[in-house]
Amino acid sequence: MKLEIIGRLLGNIAVAAATFGCAVHLYRFSAQKTKYSLPIATIFIIGVTALITTLQFVFPEVLTKFRRDRVALLAGEWFRMVTPLFVQAYGWSQCVINGLAAVILCPLAERLYGKRLLALYFVPGVLGEIFGYLWSPKMAGSSLGIAGVIGGLFAFTFLHNKEISRSARIFAISGTAGAIALCFSRDIHGPPVLIGILLVSMMTILWPNKVFKPTANDCG
Repeated sequence: MKLEIIGRLLGNIAVAAATFGCAVHLYRFSAQKTKYSLPIATIFIIGVTALITTLQFVFPEVLTKFRRDRVALLAGEWFRMVTPLFVQAYGWSQCVINGLAAVILCPLAERLYGKRLLALYFVPGVLGEIFGYLWSPKMAGSSLGIAGVIGGLFAFTFLHNKEISRSARIFAISGTAGAIALCFSRDIHGPPVLIGILLVSMMTILWPNKVFKPTANDCG
């Protein structure tokens, strides 16, 4: 148990530090390669999450109905595979942390991937709920979707290694290693980071000349 706790701590530190380092480099990169436009997908994700999270404080039954509940899920409430992404089981502290992460990382990911940010947020987020029900069955939070976005940022760094600094690649490698450590430590944030990386890789194979080229027309 102690090794698991240490693994979670070190893994989260590695992912957080790597995310910050990658974000700094990618913001510089995107500023040179893209033009600013209104981040519609980001506004949608943050707006809907903020609305439902606010409602949970006004009507506590919203959290009860939307959070993970393995018994209710198996009884047919399949919407609980998605709704935990829109409420914060740990209250205001989780709101602040996840809110800041979304405000910083989602606009950056939308600059790089355009409206595909929605897939990058919700696919790893929903698939991450599978691990949530296994390892943390009573909790909820938008961090699983944000973890998918983090994986997408790492993947972008790998795919554009000739254009982005060596330091950014080191951050991305460290963050990926941290995500793997989180998986072994049964931390629910590890799998969606890796799923985000795999999702970007798959989409790049399927659409090699159309996806993930940061242009002014594709961002925002």
